[in-house]
Amino acid sequence: MLDEPFAAIDAKIRTELRTWLKEMIERVGITSIFVTHDQDEAIEVADEIMIINKGRLEQKGSPWDIYKKPQTQFVAEFIGESTTIEDVASIKGFEEASSWAGVKGLIRPEYIEIGKPGEIALASATMRAQVRHIHFRGSEWMVELDIGGRKLITYRSLEKEVLKPGDEVDVLVHRAYLFNADDSWIMENKLKTDPMPVMI
Repeated sequence: MLDEPFAAIDAKIRTELRTWLKEMIERVGITSIFVTHDQDEAIEVADEIMIINKGRLEQKGSPWDIYKKPQTQFVAEFIGESTTIEDVASIKGFEEASSWAGVKGLIRPEYIEIGKPGEIALASATMRAQVRHIHFRGSEWMVELDIGGRKLITYRSLEKEVLKPGDEVDVLVHRAYLFNADDSWIMENKLKTDPMPVMI
């Protein structure tokens, strides 16, 4: 049992220790339980993750499945960065979401494409947004957008033109996780393609 062993250690050393710990556990060949509130630690160190919320097991699976196929809204919001959209049917390409009662959308930054007006080829699927804030994260920019009064967060490469607060951009949302009281599923932007929703 390893109960938050890296909690009081500097961030850079913690990153190095994650790699060391995973290699040591694999070499020794023992089963270990690693308790952490750090999502990055869980994803990097674990072969299997159990997410517990208020004493209830929300989901169990590989780091890939937990991140890519969240079964509840709590799991989707807990692992990775995301934005929850109450009226997801108002996003271009996701109008069909209005067919389900009480549905909410959760959109990860990597599912959002942004560009200067006219840069995105599929113009019919884009919406106009305004840059609210921009944060330098070393390897990329994190961009906070205002799209019709709703906040979306995405990333932008350092190789692209630097945006600034107040700039107008086109936004294309490629996919979203949808949730209601009964189900969860992934929906692709219908203006790009028209697959059946993937039930998860």
